[in-house]
Amino acid sequence: MLSIRIVAIIALFLLPTSVLAQEWTEYVDRTERFSINFPGQPTISETTYPPQRGAPVRARVFTVQAGPARYSVTVVNLASIVQPSDVKGSVSWEAWNFRKRGGLITYDAFAQVDRIDGHQLQITNADKSLTVVGIYQHARRLYILEADVPPDTPGAVHFQQSLIILDEDGKRIRYELDADGNRLFRITNLDGIC
Repeated sequence: MLSIRIVAIIALFLLPTSVLAQEWTEYVDRTERFSINFPGQPTISETTYPPQRGAPVRARVFTVQAGPARYSVTVVNLASIVQPSDVKGSVSWEAWNFRKRGGLITYDAFAQVDRIDGHQLQITNADKSLTVVGIYQHARRLYILEADVPPDTPGAVHFQQSLIILDEDGKRIRYELDADGNRLFRITNLDGIC
């Protein structure tokens, strides 16, 4: 038993420090109008996304692989979608796509980021890993956040909660809502809001 502990301690010292302590940094993409915290610099790839109806649309995927954990933001350009209801329903469509993957859904609810409507899911997969999802739509862009992490990985929730949606000038977007949840106006003085 003592020899197993000694081997475990030696293995711990041999691991690269990047595996032991991930440094989270703010990543900003003004083209796709968002900011998020990643545990490293993302790789960016171009892809297409199948909307609920119609032809596939352009999307960009920002991904960081940090050991066994994978963090990604997919930004789908919905500008070519003709039906306004398909734009509005894009969050529900994507939530359905995650649900049909399988796994035990432990959280499935409406969410907001800076009072921009969205949806969050947490799914425990067959291998006990966790998928943490945030889906938001603003200005004909669909933001899909996905963290696939081993159990008890603290960064997944941090990642999901760090999304900031930006305007064309790179400024944070946040809305004031009425008692019924309808947008009244955009808050322009964001001093002190993190």
